[in-house]
Amino acid sequence: MKTTSKNKGIYLAISYFRKIGPRALKRLEKCFPNLSDILIAGQTKLVNSGLSAAISTEFISWRKKFKVEEKYEELNNHQINFLTWHDKLYPPLLKEIYAPPPVIYYRGQIINAEKYLAVVGSRQTGAYGLKVISYLLPELISRGVVIVSGLARGADQAAHRTALDNQGITWAILGSGLDKNSIYPKENKILAQDIIDNRGAIISEFPPGTPPYRQNFPQRNRIIAGLSQASLIIEARKKSGALITANYALQENREVASVPGNIFSNLSDGPNRLIANGAKAIIEIEDLLEIFNFTKDNQSPNKPSFTKQISKPVAKNILKTDVAKIVYKLLTNASDRGERITVDEIIKKSALDTSAINSTLSILELAGIIKNDLIGYYLE
Repeated sequence: MKTTSKNKGIYLAISYFRKIGPRALKRLEKCFPNLSDILIAGQTKLVNSGLSAAISTEFISWRKKFKVEEKYEELNNHQINFLTWHDKLYPPLLKEIYAPPPVIYYRGQIINAEKYLAVVGSRQTGAYGLKVISYLLPELISRGVVIVSGLARGADQAAHRTALDNQGITWAILGSGLDKNSIYPKENKILAQDIIDNRGAIISEFPPGTPPYRQNFPQRNRIIAGLSQASLIIEARKKSGALITANYALQENREVASVPGNIFSNLSDGPNRLIANGAKAIIEIEDLLEIFNFTKDNQSPNKPSFTKQISKPVAKNILKTDVAKIVYKLLTNASDRGERITVDEIIKKSALDTSAINSTLSILELAGIIKNDLIGYYLE
């Protein structure tokens, strides 16, 4: 089916009526060669196309009130574009999955690159996970691999920042709308804008104004896996969103790779079990290069060292976030008094999310901006 300007408006409309999913829309396309006819079809015709009587009734009532022109204006106001699954720019790998989103919204640039790597992990990713990301990703980024992640705290945040710091392209897939009020977590609004400003994109199948409902994130994870030839799991608990992404990748016959970790850490439980069940173990950069058929012989001469710290430019970007500003102020106040400050004290005084605090402290420590001893944290 060719995507005409009129048809795009129909796809846009249906994306707002969340009870017609990808498979139902495929059936509607077969029954209505002129897709705009679904806006005038009666209940009998809609039911014959595969919709239930209840959903058909609800759709007929809904379409009377829906104004597609208002939605186009809303998208324009928020600088949001969209693609249907018939558009040439729609990512080819994503279109291959079992239930691709008929419409994806995006801000920034959508490019059809050759290689994509999904990088996911725990929101509580610590110094080990952050160090692994800063060690493994730059070589792939230098070879044009697009880094795909979910804009969450912890591993996602670090993966996006590493791509930006190495002049690479990164895509963030959200479980909410792309308007500024809906971006989640709110502390990553600056990161989202940095991605947009540096040839990347933030992407969602959810219309503007969609809150970050819990049930949206498994759907978001299938897109992360679907966009990518391979998914890299950094750190993850036994039950986590990162493992949902891995399962989606396996279902779509995509490569799943994991970084092994300390067997006494619950953050290593997910990756270690994936490896035990057949996932590719990543213990050096060459293991990742092999997935994308890159050879060691043509490896970049600027091979990073495992001891490389996160750069201070990355840390300075982290310091722009609301969480980091509060944490840094508490650290500064303690240092001015010649004192250390513990994580528990930061949590108590700031009332911030514990995972966000731990992630921020780890990044600042790896960047050499703060240090930690047996007493607590202090400014370097």
